[in-house]
Amino acid sequence: MNTDVPAGAQACACPPASHEERVVLLEVLPHRYKPGLRALLSAPEPGQPGLGHIFLREDWLASLAGLLGMGPSWTRPGEPIPIRVGVEYDDRLGPRIVIAASDRPTPAQAAADAELRRALEEQGRWRRARAPDKIRQLFALVPKGGGLRWETLAPGLLELNEARVVHLAEREVDLDDPDAVHEALRDAAEYVHWTGADAVLIVTGDRHVGSRVFSEPRVVEAGCDLGAALLTLAGPVSTPVDDLAWHSSPVPGAVQAAIEGILRRELEKADRPRLDRIEELLIRSRIPPGDGWPSDAPF
Repeated sequence: MNTDVPAGAQACACPPASHEERVVLLEVLPHRYKPGLRALLSAPEPGQPGLGHIFLREDWLASLAGLLGMGPSWTRPGEPIPIRVGVEYDDRLGPRIVIAASDRPTPAQAAADAELRRALEEQGRWRRARAPDKIRQLFALVPKGGGLRWETLAPGLLELNEARVVHLAEREVDLDDPDAVHEALRDAAEYVHWTGADAVLIVTGDRHVGSRVFSEPRVVEAGCDLGAALLTLAGPVSTPVDDLAWHSSPVPGAVQAAIEGILRRELEKADRPRLDRIEELLIRSRIPPGDGWPSDAPF
């Protein structure tokens, strides 16, 4: 198949070169009387012309959403979805178009995120968390119904919990519902206040592709007010909430390693000679072997 682009065509209309990719917006338009869905392709930059319309059957669109790991809510009219369109060349099969969902914010969304951060910095609320000195209690906001990243990280944290090294408190939440996430973050702040938890873990990476929940102003503000060190298991693209964390990674093993690093530093800082003296004073010299009471018991 040959694609001819007339001279003087808009740059955004030119096909990408080999191994390049271009981000475009897919916007499902309001329903019409004809069957199927009508969508508009446009450039992510404001003011650029549209790239054309496409017509999709609803079952095709639902199948595509499932393959991309996206929920059905992404087909709502008026909500553009960033997708990547690229061209790859295979020596045997020839050129092929590759379409994938994109988590990258559009220029307008990136500008909104930067403006939100600036406003919070002016208010003195934007403070990137510092690594805690210890982690004995960890409050985790995890995806409701499970998620690929959380299911990879969870066994290691549960092992620490069962060994009574780190007490793990889990709070399931729908990561694509801004109201639910905001409420869960407020619950996390209250838990930190009453229990003195050392850190809060948020699995931001198990949200649906293209979700902007962790860029919502009230969600970001709640993340600023947790009162404990923030740790995130992120997606491939960082969100404002991820930027608040003392450690953020899309790799579950890296998050596990960050927690274990805190435990190792706590072990290195332990005053072992002092602990030995306490043991000698309170256990060995005061209480005789066996189950007997001290000789000076007042009863």
